[in-house]
Amino acid sequence: MRGSGRFLDNTMKVDWFFLLLVLLLMSIGLTLVYSATATRETIWYQSLWFHQGIYFCAGCILAMFIALIKIDYWKKMAWPFYFMVIISLTFVALGGGDTAKGAGRWIDLGFIRIQPSEFAKIAYLLAISSWLSVHPVSLIRLKSLIIPGLIFIVPFLLVLKQPDLSTALVFTAVTLVGFYWAGLTLIDLFILLSPVFSVLLSYPQIPYSQILWGLLITAVFFVLIKYHYPKKITILFLALTIISGYASSMAWNSLEDHQRSRVMTFMDPMRDPQGEGYQVIQSKVAIGSGGLLGKGLGEGSQTNLAFLPEEHTDFIFSVLGEQFGFLGGFTALTLYFLFLWRGMSICRLHLDPFVNLVVAGACTIFLFHITVNISMTLGMMPVTGLPLPFLSYGGSFLLTCMMLVGLLVNMRYQGSQLENNYKN
Repeated sequence: MRGSGRFLDNTMKVDWFFLLLVLLLMSIGLTLVYSATATRETIWYQSLWFHQGIYFCAGCILAMFIALIKIDYWKKMAWPFYFMVIISLTFVALGGGDTAKGAGRWIDLGFIRIQPSEFAKIAYLLAISSWLSVHPVSLIRLKSLIIPGLIFIVPFLLVLKQPDLSTALVFTAVTLVGFYWAGLTLIDLFILLSPVFSVLLSYPQIPYSQILWGLLITAVFFVLIKYHYPKKITILFLALTIISGYASSMAWNSLEDHQRSRVMTFMDPMRDPQGEGYQVIQSKVAIGSGGLLGKGLGEGSQTNLAFLPEEHTDFIFSVLGEQFGFLGGFTALTLYFLFLWRGMSICRLHLDPFVNLVVAGACTIFLFHITVNISMTLGMMPVTGLPLPFLSYGGSFLLTCMMLVGLLVNMRYQGSQLENNYKN
């Protein structure tokens, strides 16, 4: 690789199409944040859209720097970065962070407040990719899952304690994709997740829960036998699936009150239309009222009359649906699709497993946020605190998104160079 002794690669080429997609999405985001908060009387340089623009500019500089760092240095920095984030998460978990809306997630540095759990996504992605790139995993060899399991469980539990279940689940999604990329099949992942499915399907409030749970047990048993898993694996996961079903009530009781309420409201928003169900109901009204073309920028009763809570963060897609209609939502989804397609296309350029794992994990983080946030606004998933990439307001999250963009730009160019090195 050219200039292998340098920390930075100043021969970087630019993927202009990928960056254009980011710019378009960010432009939509700034417009929506401005529209959602336009009724607030404030000086322009104190407005949220202006702050978001500042964060975007800072994120561009950060992404540019990240894109120039050699891949070898990313491999070396993965573990120091991981342990630094673990320390910051521990600090927050022990009560050292700022609290807002019942959750302690921020560290106040005086001039800025940062959310360590956001940067933990990148640190964890680099660490798990570093490990899995040289240590393939197999469900038959359960020992191969121990170390990556420990790498996962530490940030997962620390973020869960804040409490921030939605962000903790981001680590789960990255882990599952990493396991798949490192050797597990889809059948293996089904068996690995069968205890979790058992907990979900055996919950008494779910219609026909006992029938669904019985079908799951039957399917797990059938798959274990059909694909000739070793006897100890068959007994272990069949037992775990059955025990997990019986223990579902304990898992339910371990959730925070607001988490249980969100699940119940998801199943029936009208059970509390003025409380937990209010957000979902108003979100669906906003999106539905937009029709095909929307009511126009700055228009819409749900947004402008403050019927829609958290309109500039969690429910920014509802603002898009109300003001720009189905066409606006479809346009945003198309841009997201092209963004993810362009990102995943990097995996075709080279053979380095570390690069492939980082790229797949980064795209998974984006996809998880997009899927959960939009599904939440449509009432298809419980309300969570996951923002929408590039559209939702949030400094730490936007910086995280831009850092991931920098990584993807980095991997696209340097990965192709690595492929040439492998061939030579």
